[in-house]
Amino acid sequence: MTTVNGSFESALNKKNLLYLDKQLIVRASRDGSVRLIGQIDLTNGDAFADALHREWTRPGMGTVDVAELQFIDLYGLRALALLSDTPLGRPIRLHNVKPGLRKLLTLLDWPAFSIG
Repeated sequence: MTTVNGSFESALNKKNLLYLDKQLIVRASRDGSVRLIGQIDLTNGDAFADALHREWTRPGMGTVDVAELQFIDLYGLRALALLSDTPLGRPIRLHNVKPGLRKLLTLLDWPAFSIG
């Protein structure tokens, strides 16, 4: 079993696991939100987006907790932003955004994201 940032315990529970690779764990919560743990970049951005896109069309989706996201590059942000173009067409609500990511998103001014 792969661990990311010491998240072995959460990786064991596959019940709400949406995606897992050497860098990233994506979990769905009961409230319909998604939690990102680890890193998103060119190597896993497409696979991560494909896995999340399958869940994104469910009612209640649209919130992403990024408190445990250690790194995301522009490619990863683009993959996440494209999810707002689903048939529901709503922005992705990011929660627990760290100051560095908040600054980047402010500079990019993408309507695909809202920070909550």
